Amino acid sequence: MSDFKAKGIYLGHSGFLLELESATLIFDWYQGDIPPIRGEKPLYIFASNINQDHFRPEIFGAVEQLPHAEIFIGYDHSIPEVDTFLDGLPEKIQDHVSCFGGDARLYSENGEMLVTSIPATEMGVGFIVEIEGKTIFHAGTLYLNQTASEEEYNKWYQKMSLEHPDLSIADYEAYLDHCEDEFEKCTDKIKGRTFDFAMLPLEPKFGDVGERTIKRYMEVANYKTWAPIQLHGMYEIVDELVTNHPEYAKNMIGVTTKPGVKQSIKSGEKFTFN
Repeated sequence: MSDFKAKGIYLGHSGFLLELESATLIFDWYQGDIPPIRGEKPLYIFASNINQDHFRPEIFGAVEQLPHAEIFIGYDHSIPEVDTFLDGLPEKIQDHVSCFGGDARLYSENGEMLVTSIPATEMGVGFIVEIEGKTIFHAGTLYLNQTASEEEYNKWYQKMSLEHPDLSIADYEAYLDHCEDEFEKCTDKIKGRTFDFAMLPLEPKFGDVGERTIKRYMEVANYKTWAPIQLHGMYEIVDELVTNHPEYAKNMIGVTTKPGVKQSIKSGEKFTFN
């Protein structure tokens, strides 16, 4: 059993709120309601990327309202419009906002939390958070990014080969190898580690990519408890994973109707880790 002591709320898609003894953590909030936050405890807000389904500008209001709020954004200053927006924030907000790409390490202002970022395969970063002697991982959009089927890729391959005969274009097998290599490189910092709680993407939009991603994650590291994210409200994909891989469900907290999981939860409702 995990000795991770926290209260949680699944906020939908990739969002989670975790209420620890010493702080409140919010990951990738873009939908659902946030309950009243304990003003006397630090609030740490994480946005793994700046896509609208992982980030909403309302998070900056927390810095104005709460004295111990900090925001961590997976963003590498590559989009001028975003920089313009961030530069336009009041200075008292900017002082508590950190933006960074993969391969960064940053302590919270009180020195009690260490955040390490790793690059994601789609956009932004994954977050490794060390706090209260526990380690939490939010993978963001770090998944096995094989988003083209063989049929789709081969159509594109033929088109590109005709239009650009002088280019060296990878065939489908090479494309698959590239995706595997990219995932392995991005997850290098979590290899062999043990996480008290991890939030891992079960992306449902590209065939069996989500299921194969979870399989790869289970090979890479150890998770006392984990939850599927990046769900787009398609919770039937969680049921399918539980059915197909009951061995993964034993340590899983997730929105599912299937038995065999560590804990079944509902979106928007509070639960306690046990």
